[in-house]
Amino acid sequence: MPALRNPRHEAFAQAIFIGIFRPDLYPTHGTAYNAAGYRAKNARKPGGAAEANASRLLKNAKIFDRIAELQREAAEDAKETVDKCVQELNQLRADSHSDKAYGAAVSAVMGKAKLLGLVTDKTQDVTERTDFTKATSLKDVGIGLLQSVGYASPSSDDVALALEAHATMIAQLEAIAERAQSLSAEQ
Repeated sequence: MPALRNPRHEAFAQAIFIGIFRPDLYPTHGTAYNAAGYRAKNARKPGGAAEANASRLLKNAKIFDRIAELQREAAEDAKETVDKCVQELNQLRADSHSDKAYGAAVSAVMGKAKLLGLVTDKTQDVTERTDFTKATSLKDVGIGLLQSVGYASPSSDDVALALEAHATMIAQLEAIAERAQSLSAEQ
């Protein structure tokens, strides 16, 4: 919806919208009414002409819709997006680089890389990333093993290699357990 045709209606809608965020500027609807270029007395008094006229204008559907649209636009502008964060990090990197604050520049670049999914924190708990309880086949286990080390989309050949490595590891663990049991049985 574009700006309202009536400039005073548009100014009133804008003043009401601004008053939502800055009540010190327009503490009542009557003050917003007067700010829009209308003149009426008793802007801050209940039942005053400015308050009554502002109330009447707020019942106008076009004005009401315009205020709602201004709120939606503000909400959209306030949303954080990856692009917005990357732009901010680029600016911080440039500023810190020019100040020879290389640590800050590196932090900005790493933050950008994380946002773009190029880097993941190694401190993430492996069980948080991979849930082996949902595995229904050996293939699922192989995929889970590879994903637990950061391989997001493993090929079938790599899954087969992961399962072979898993089998080798299990065999070695079983050998360790058998040796430990035989040593304790001898003593």
